[in-house]
Amino acid sequence: MKKLLVFAAMMVSLAFAKSEPFTHDGFYFSITSGLGYGSINQDVGNGLATIESKGVQAETSFKIGAAIVHGLIIHATFAMNQLYSDLVATSKYGDEESLSHDGFNIFLFGGGATFYIPGNTNIFLSASAGASDYSISLGNKSADYLNLDPGFGFTAMIGKEWWIHEELGLGIAFSYTHTSAEGTYRRQHNDASTNMFTLSASFTFN
Repeated sequence: MKKLLVFAAMMVSLAFAKSEPFTHDGFYFSITSGLGYGSINQDVGNGLATIESKGVQAETSFKIGAAIVHGLIIHATFAMNQLYSDLVATSKYGDEESLSHDGFNIFLFGGGATFYIPGNTNIFLSASAGASDYSISLGNKSADYLNLDPGFGFTAMIGKEWWIHEELGLGIAFSYTHTSAEGTYRRQHNDASTNMFTLSASFTFN
């Protein structure tokens, strides 16, 4: 607990340190939002059935933190992916059933770092990892098969920004996000993983 308080105090002091214009130092806040391709693959009962979905997905992420040295930022990360394609359940005998849903969201909460390549290019690399959670709304009993425990996820991003103010940047970014989760329901083991590729717009205060 003491170490956590020391770390928090350090982050606060870094965040409120005087920031020079058009530089990546001091307090950091970033939002990215965009569209891309996503897929989920879930095994039910070690081969009894599979649940899959492939298609358009949307991603939004928030990062908040501070630079520890010029151009290197550590931050908390929150990301959400929304899948829009129907789920397709396939039994081990090949029988298929389409499962429409009202909302399929995948959450990632953790921490990471963002590094701006030296040379005033405003090209950045970012990576985060943490806990992932699946949330789905289905209007029938099939929702039971998607009741999973929190798992692990990570995201990696590369992007380019342009200064629009002394502390504000706008840009574009490409990201890859992977999450996994598992659980036991009605004595059947469930094991799921997702892969998301997203092209986003980015807004950064730094």
